[in-house]
Amino acid sequence: MAREDYVADAQKLIGPGETVEAAGVFGLQDDYKAIAAGGVATAIATPHGAPPGLAGLGAGAGIAISREQNAEAQGVTVRMLLAVTERSIHLMSMHAIGGGPKKLLMSFDRAETKVETSRFGLSRRLELTEEKTGQHIGLTGNTAHFTYGAKGDKTVFEALGQ
Repeated sequence: MAREDYVADAQKLIGPGETVEAAGVFGLQDDYKAIAAGGVATAIATPHGAPPGLAGLGAGAGIAISREQNAEAQGVTVRMLLAVTERSIHLMSMHAIGGGPKKLLMSFDRAETKVETSRFGLSRRLELTEEKTGQHIGLTGNTAHFTYGAKGDKTVFEALGQ
């Protein structure tokens, strides 16, 4: 499913009780300590004199494993659909490549959620913290016009007043 407008898919999962204002595909923020540890482990495990391509594949696998473990520890997926309604912010699971949202993972009460954004290269980071429950998640979205998903992510940032 190569498209940027996931509002209808999000609406199906949320149901008729709330109207989806914006939806975009976001990634879970990386745990750089775990990625670095994976890189060190890969370097140690790669035989001396191995072709550079083998080391590169190993490093890529280490990053992917680190991301999956980080997501699993937080009860989410590496790639998620974030949908904004008048009352809530919903996160839904998605496959790493292609397809629409699969299930609702977590929801935040919009009135009780602190929203913080920051720039990170060509991306923007989004921190959501529901103050009364302490529920927190860090996400990364694309806003550069030439990146996949930028249109939807921009609508999410706008809906959240960012």
